[in-house]
Amino acid sequence: MRKHASRVALLLIPVGVVLLLVLLVPAAFAGSITNGSFEAVQIGAPFNSANPLDIPGWTHGGSAGDALLWAVGYSDSFGSVTNAGAGNQFVTMGGGFGVAGTADWSTTITGLTPGTMYLLSFMTATEQGPEFPFPGTVFAQTMTVGFLSGSSTAARSFTSPISSADYWRTWVKQDYLFLATASSATVDFSVTGQAEDMGLDNVSVAPAVTTTPELSTLLLFGTSLLGLAPFRRKLFGR
Repeated sequence: MRKHASRVALLLIPVGVVLLLVLLVPAAFAGSITNGSFEAVQIGAPFNSANPLDIPGWTHGGSAGDALLWAVGYSDSFGSVTNAGAGNQFVTMGGGFGVAGTADWSTTITGLTPGTMYLLSFMTATEQGPEFPFPGTVFAQTMTVGFLSGSSTAARSFTSPISSADYWRTWVKQDYLFLATASSATVDFSVTGQAEDMGLDNVSVAPAVTTTPELSTLLLFGTSLLGLAPFRRKLFGR
């Protein structure tokens, strides 16, 4: 009897309800970050720059460290830059060689849907390899990521391991979930009292994965209900 009632209830579901559900599925925009891989302005020899105007879409604060923008190809007596997190260039923050410093990079994410969860992804790298600057003195580096506006999600700290060799050789992917409270949000990457410079690259944002049915799934469900219409008429005589 219960099974029969369940079948009847399913046959009674109007197709219009399904179409309404399709219309009510919220559209979460991906969001946009300007110059997330720091490739907008290519720099040349000596493959670094202490000029924050060289980084479109980003604002720098605090210590400039040994440089702000680096490119693959730089080398000196300690080592060389052989890779970036993505592309050819990346930025850093810290106090520079042997000096503790506080610094940050911030940018504005646009095109957000308020009330939607997003995934902020980026890559980090520690400057030091096992022998930099002297054997036995290497350490991992940590940066803090939080929002200055557009989200109330708590700030988080992210740590990179010691690089395989000097100068940002080991890049690791980091993920940070946040809830958008406005159509744009200003995110801030920072280090505090840190010697040497920590690398940042490949910053992007996308809607977080949810369990909301895809539009194609809902449409298929609606089509299935249309196919059941003759059976409903036969069952109820209309």
